[in-house]
Amino acid sequence: MKIIKSLIVIFLLLLPVVIFGNPDYVELNDLAIIRGIGVSCQEEVSLYLQEIISIKGDSGISYDYEYYQADGKKLGNAYQKIEEKTKKKLYLSKIDYLVTDCKKSSFILDEFHLKDIKIYHVKEAVLEQLKETKS
Repeated sequence: MKIIKSLIVIFLLLLPVVIFGNPDYVELNDLAIIRGIGVSCQEEVSLYLQEIISIKGDSGISYDYEYYQADGKKLGNAYQKIEEKTKKKLYLSKIDYLVTDCKKSSFILDEFHLKDIKIYHVKEAVLEQLKETKS
């Protein structure tokens, strides 16, 4: 009798997951793992995201990069444009570095909730510097 009650309780707890699924679950192939961010502060804010793509080969795992770019009046607007363009969900927890030509980078760190990353300040060519930066 005690086992039957336990099974009924477990079933009732798992029933919403079976009916509605797990809304936060995303396949790994559907994630764009962002490794680096570039921000240019000219007339409009230009946002560049560097996605790392691992490629399995005969000699092991190698890495390639894909770049996303959008402009906006604010950093949040540019980020929303990139989110709308890409079919993948942007994963920002693995960001290692930021390349920027902005005088202050604190608003970027606050916008993306970044801590303990490398920050590279350049005078121009943010995208080219982002492409050259690998760690």
